[in-house]
Amino acid sequence: MFEESVFKEVFYQSRIPQFIMTLNQHKIMYNPAFMHFMGYTEKEWISKPIEEFSHPEDSLINFQYFEQVIKGDCLEYQMEKRFISRDGQIRTGDLHVSLIKEGETPYLLGQVIDITEKKVMEETTQESERKYRLLAEYSSDIINLHEPDGTYLYLSPSIESTLGYEPSSLIGVHPNEIIHPEDIPMIEEKFNSIYQENQAVLITYRARNTSGEYLWFESVLKAILNKETNEIANIVSVSRDIEARLEAEEHLKRSDKLAVLGQMAAAVAHEIRNPLTPIKGFLQLCSDKKQYNENYLDIVITEINRMEDIITDFLHLAKPQESSNEIVNINNLISEVITLVGAQIKEKSGSYYISSESQSFLIRGNENDLKQVFLNILQNAIDAIEVGGSITVTVGKVSDYLRISIKDNGIGIPCEILPHLGEPFYSTKEKGTGLGLLISNKIIENHGGKITFRSEKGIGTEVQIFFPINESP
Repeated sequence: MFEESVFKEVFYQSRIPQFIMTLNQHKIMYNPAFMHFMGYTEKEWISKPIEEFSHPEDSLINFQYFEQVIKGDCLEYQMEKRFISRDGQIRTGDLHVSLIKEGETPYLLGQVIDITEKKVMEETTQESERKYRLLAEYSSDIINLHEPDGTYLYLSPSIESTLGYEPSSLIGVHPNEIIHPEDIPMIEEKFNSIYQENQAVLITYRARNTSGEYLWFESVLKAILNKETNEIANIVSVSRDIEARLEAEEHLKRSDKLAVLGQMAAAVAHEIRNPLTPIKGFLQLCSDKKQYNENYLDIVITEINRMEDIITDFLHLAKPQESSNEIVNINNLISEVITLVGAQIKEKSGSYYISSESQSFLIRGNENDLKQVFLNILQNAIDAIEVGGSITVTVGKVSDYLRISIKDNGIGIPCEILPHLGEPFYSTKEKGTGLGLLISNKIIENHGGKITFRSEKGIGTEVQIFFPINESP
């Protein structure tokens, strides 16, 4: 009697959903935890056979297990079982059934561990994995999973359509075995940056197909970190064949070059024809009058010099720029250039000011080319100022860049013209060719710098040039 009351108390007080029933399921008892598991309160509870709570697809499985217990083939079993709760939702339980006896009467004790949330998470994870696998298997890009050292763990089927390899044939193989030897050092350098910075890395390289040909590919690599150790567990790469894109870009470049060449040829013809017109006219006058005129000769020489300047500028644009890696002291260079143009500024009764921080600024580059840039910009400023005008040159540091500002209080440039500065043969001067700024832009770009313009008509213009600073001499 004592044991019966104790076991009954344990059954009803247990937080584990439980039920006891006869083998024929005619008599069944449920504890409050089972009622709560099914979504009922004790007042709402209506005792029903276990089959009425069971998912229809699980009923047969349940019956088969009962059969085995009834026949004595097993004394207990465990299974995953779905139940239909009060609100019609499916709840999943890990069901453990044991055969117990009271005297000669056998009973079944069922205990349920609620694994509904776990099951939902597993199904969600499985569904996500299924979608990602579908994405990988049907994507035109090659989606790969790598060991931390780069060795292939998984390759999507598109590797076969692009390079001809069976995905399984490359598992366990390092990518370097199919990458062009010349590209390997660059790839290893970028690959190492994944470990140092943990950022996505874009790599362009050549990969060998099964025919032995090398094709251009582009890959984005991203590390997957171990949540506990924060170390790289795997690397995911997404690669695509960019042969067609590179061919299209090359074709576009050739088309652009031909278009620019046509425009430049037309511009050259136009610019040279302008001075040729007065030369031809004056020579015809000399021929008709059969006499020498010194004034005509001066004009002819001036126009020939103008043609020579145009041709020189074009040659400077056309010839390959010799790379130079000498250290240039910008403070000294600007002082030299100011000395060269100082006389022209004084001719206009103008003045100039140089403002610089105490330190000397050094950059790497070609001193003669840089001198030409400052001469071109200062010449434009001199041409822009009126009598008594001023030019201010400021040298200073902004972040990691050296900034040279050349500012005048001249006539200024209309805002609609500013975007066209630096275009060939686009000039605010009457006989300007626009090549000076075009050449200056090219030199500045070759030195890793950039140039900006700010201007207001009637107020003046400021040109700012930025160069990377070289800290060591």
